[in-house]
Amino acid sequence: MRLSPIGWALRPLKNYAKFSGRASRAEFWWFFLFLFLLYIVVWIGMVAILGMSAASGSPPSLGVLGAFGFAGIFMVLFWLAMIIPTIAVQVRRLHDTDRSGWWVGGFYLGYIAYIVLMFATIASLVPTDGSPPNLDSASGIGIQVFGLLFFVYSIALLVFFCMRGTQGPNRFGDDPYGANIEEVFA
Repeated sequence: MRLSPIGWALRPLKNYAKFSGRASRAEFWWFFLFLFLLYIVVWIGMVAILGMSAASGSPPSLGVLGAFGFAGIFMVLFWLAMIIPTIAVQVRRLHDTDRSGWWVGGFYLGYIAYIVLMFATIASLVPTDGSPPNLDSASGIGIQVFGLLFFVYSIALLVFFCMRGTQGPNRFGDDPYGANIEEVFA
């Protein structure tokens, strides 16, 4: 199967919510490069808008604020539109390495738990009686340990995403490169 880099990047969008089957490394990494570059372009645009406003020396105009808001809204809507194909291609990529997609589920559940713990820790540090915050709380240490474990889990997922897929069929389906992998890289 001969695809261009753009073809590989668009393939997860064609399989928008397909969580079964396998995704090759090319499909996975070209898709993430496409997303990364698009986010970078929008962020550069947002920084340029703020930079031009700051360089003028006057407060930002409504047009500048509107452009900044439009770019921010675009980023949020684009992220929401891409979350399902992103998770789907991650699950299929793990399937290609003969691993369960629940590794990705564990990552997102851990991420949500980390955010909740972080906010709970911050809320516990805010004093209600006007006294200084207690920064030596056990919850602060717990959030740091949880964050370290989450970081190690993230590195393990990254390694799984980088690994070569199993050649030939596995329990999740046929090889995404087909029977003759040499033809893909010819």
